[in-house]
Amino acid sequence: MLSVAGDDPSTVNTSEWTLWDEPVRVSVTEAGKLDRAAELVGGELDAIDVAASRLRPDSELASAGDGSEVSPLLAELVAVALSAARETDGDVDPTVGAMLGSLGYDPDFGALVATRPTRHVQVGQLAVYRPPTWEEVRLDDRRLTIPEGVTLDLSDTMRARAVDRCAALVAATLDTGVLVSVGGDVATAGPAPRAGWPLLVRDGPVDPAARVSLPGGAAVSTASSHHRHWDTAEELLHQIIDPETGHAARPVWRTASVAAFSALRATAVANASLARGVVAPSWLEALAAPARLVGNDRSLRFFGTWPTAADT
Repeated sequence: MLSVAGDDPSTVNTSEWTLWDEPVRVSVTEAGKLDRAAELVGGELDAIDVAASRLRPDSELASAGDGSEVSPLLAELVAVALSAARETDGDVDPTVGAMLGSLGYDPDFGALVATRPTRHVQVGQLAVYRPPTWEEVRLDDRRLTIPEGVTLDLSDTMRARAVDRCAALVAATLDTGVLVSVGGDVATAGPAPRAGWPLLVRDGPVDPAARVSLPGGAAVSTASSHHRHWDTAEELLHQIIDPETGHAARPVWRTASVAAFSALRATAVANASLARGVVAPSWLEALAAPARLVGNDRSLRFFGTWPTAADT
């Protein structure tokens, strides 16, 4: 699926902007179609933002969950989040929003969508609550029921589903090869450039970099345990939550990068790898997933067909 990126100059044409505090990139193989491609992607992302963004108190999700019918788009975004939870045995759980809040997640990172007050009692300075699970959320066709006290955060799967949808939309509408990325999620559709889509896989300037080439129709997602983090009086926490404990997962890996035929699948496996910590390597080996783990000491582990020679 992946290969080492070549030295040939790229012939792709790119437009970039920022959304959800993340860089957005749209690249096409035909320069004359770039403006229209960016317009299509912008419209699609705006619609997804209105439906399910955790940054907007006026999003549809913010007032949904009482068993009433929701829009087809929000129903799809909730469905894929629940599917990712099921496929990862709950390691990627969209109901961890309340847990993040109880751990002191900084509002500057974006207010999590809270449908109802978090179910908890105060014991001195300790907040005690029953951790919810994704299995409590009910989606019957387009009727969404969120139990009292459950907070949904669709951010990870929503972003991945967004780039999958955008890439497919541009390729189908404009008959061109396209790459769409939002943050660490990348999806492609249509014919790729002759040498593939050149991609730099790296979470930050201090992390090891991999230069890979992505064929058309493939995707890559990178999940990070340090991209969002905050200090408490006792420890440094991050946004990857272990649903079983309700606490930040032990940071065994700095990043996990996974290649798949959809960004949704790639991001589910990448985020689950961070949550699984020390057992992630055996899980990735069993999946035979093309993947790359960066340890806390910046050491590298490779799985499946991920090209080891791609790191610079």
